[in-house]
Amino acid sequence: GDVDASGGRDPYLDEGDARDFRSRYEDNLVPSRRGTLTIKYNESIVNAANTMLTVYYHNGDEWQNVGGVVNTGSQTIQVPFQGFGFYMVMKTRESYDDVVTHDFARDAMETLYAKGIMPAYSGSSFGANRDMSRGEFATMLVKALALPIDAGPYRDSNERDPLEPTFTDVRPSRDTWDYEYKYIETAARAGIIRGKQPGYFRPDDPLTREEAAIMIARAMNLKVGTLEAAETALAKSFTDAKDVSYYAAPSVLAVTKAKLMNG
Repeated sequence: GDVDASGGRDPYLDEGDARDFRSRYEDNLVPSRRGTLTIKYNESIVNAANTMLTVYYHNGDEWQNVGGVVNTGSQTIQVPFQGFGFYMVMKTRESYDDVVTHDFARDAMETLYAKGIMPAYSGSSFGANRDMSRGEFATMLVKALALPIDAGPYRDSNERDPLEPTFTDVRPSRDTWDYEYKYIETAARAGIIRGKQPGYFRPDDPLTREEAAIMIARAMNLKVGTLEAAETALAKSFTDAKDVSYYAAPSVLAVTKAKLMNG
């Protein structure tokens, strides 16, 4: 549907003066509720390849990798409904040298790349051994959890000038290859991230493991205990427990107990 035909139009129709889908995508109706789509994929694909499957969505302007949760039993993949357009299940065909030869993280990196959660650093390198920034990890969490984007309103139609951004140092005009304003702003409004100082997130600063633990614990709504209990438990598990900041200790314990992070 669009503003001129709320009952819908044939997306392939292109006769006379009728506008086809690609020429009118900017007028498409915006869903008032967030639903899901479940799409059947090729039955010949083996279960072991499920991490390489993803869904691409075309809104009339461009293809976007929107990820998806695979059910190998029913051979389907489910994604949030992004809007009107075209959805197609695809499988990653190639990888990168620094991923294929990695000691332990190949499967994880290929999954994150296939699902559109992590982009490649360049055409020839995934960037497997690069440090991760705070902005990149916040972006990854929002993508991985498929959180609804909450970053507006904007002063302009191109969504380049946000009206009420949370952080002074995060703007659409400063987006990089590995993080974007809309994801960081969504994470901030959801309470997943906070600034390193009032009004400043410092998205380019290297991410520490304890910062990652805090973000994960918040994003997953993990139950965290008291500081005293966390410090006692961590001291029994890790030789560097004393180096964990007091504010991070409960989150570090929570994510390690949930087996989301390892020592």
